[in-house]
Amino acid sequence: MRFLDYLGRPAAHLLTSAPFNTWQFKRTVDEDLPDNRVNHVADRCDFSFACDTDETITTIFIESDDFGQFLSGISFSRNRREVQGFLGAPSKSGKPYSDPILGEYGPWDRYDGGRHSIHIEYQPYADRIRRITLMREDVVP
Repeated sequence: MRFLDYLGRPAAHLLTSAPFNTWQFKRTVDEDLPDNRVNHVADRCDFSFACDTDETITTIFIESDDFGQFLSGISFSRNRREVQGFLGAPSKSGKPYSDPILGEYGPWDRYDGGRHSIHIEYQPYADRIRRITLMREDVVP
């Protein structure tokens, strides 16, 4: 199963599927947010996902190349030009920026599909992928 296939499914579906069923996840609830988002963070710091209050997966965060078979050819070693050549022209893009509290962020590209979006953030000072975020269309900012 590809990661995009988990969007909109119950968290239990992902948590009971290989290889995730052998991982430890920490579950937290953002009760200070209006939507009370539920977070599941893997014991491996390169994977996490967020759910709505019904425990339906809304967003998946990937920060490692360990998931190649799930990402359909997107490799963290690719640079921005290679990603755009592979996925095509992005729906939206952004420049690097610096947040006084959160630090440096690299440029990003977003690819909107019919029911999902793929957000790719690049390293601030290196031309390679830093993080891939997969989102249901109804949670895209």
